[in-house]
Amino acid sequence: MNPNNYKKFKEGIAEQVEVHPSVVDELVSFYYSKVRDALSNLEDSRVYVDGFGTFSIRKARLEKAIIKNKSFLGNLEKQTYNGYSKSVQVKEKIKLFEEMLSKIEGTIEEKKNFKLNNP
Repeated sequence: MNPNNYKKFKEGIAEQVEVHPSVVDELVSFYYSKVRDALSNLEDSRVYVDGFGTFSIRKARLEKAIIKNKSFLGNLEKQTYNGYSKSVQVKEKIKLFEEMLSKIEGTIEEKKNFKLNNP
């Protein structure tokens, strides 16, 4: 069974709700761009997508990403303008990763405390 491609059934959706297919296309594009932004900008550790489920950030992968970016930061040539620019971007990314890691660890700690206090 192959999943339906959105492009194949957008005309049917447009006819059903009596709008132009470009309106349906724009709405879906806008929705999924917001979902991609939420996932890539690390706004929250969990993102719920209706019909697909909940996507969550994995702690282990986040820790690996922090280690990888820190080692990359150490290998950059910071004396050049290009190297400095890249190092600033990597530092910002590491800061986002570390903030999200602390949020995830806080959530894990809250869950442990809840389980201990509510047998």
